[in-house]
Amino acid sequence: MSDVEVDISNEGGRAVIEDKTSVPFRTFVSLILQRKVQTIFKKCQDEPVIVSSELLTSLASAPDDRQEDRAKLVLVTMGVGVIVGLFLTVAIFVALMLFGIQPVMQDLLITLAALAFVAVVVVMLQGAQKKKGLKEKLYESMEKVTDLVTR
Repeated sequence: MSDVEVDISNEGGRAVIEDKTSVPFRTFVSLILQRKVQTIFKKCQDEPVIVSSELLTSLASAPDDRQEDRAKLVLVTMGVGVIVGLFLTVAIFVALMLFGIQPVMQDLLITLAALAFVAVVVVMLQGAQKKKGLKEKLYESMEKVTDLVTR
């Protein structure tokens, strides 16, 4: 953290920092949470923000909830994936039956093997989550997939 030089004007016996606006912390945080600010972050990432030392200390010592959010994201993404996969499987079987193609035991076993393979991959990924580096990569991958789906 470095010192910031600012222009100060004297208005009515008070020192006012020129070209800066004072807003309550609640308003500032609400604006950030309610808006899409990624481009603003990129554009203004080196812009100084003046806050009280107590507020900065409180922010720095607050617990990090990103891990909790990421864990929920992984759980929801996997749940949605399972539901979509089951729906598509049933839809394919219904479509095959509509065209007069009756799936035989071999087809059902292939489908079961594919679902078992997916289950094994999910279990392996959960085991890999115990290692921090792989866990972060998994979370980042899930976030990228979620970003693609929500666009």
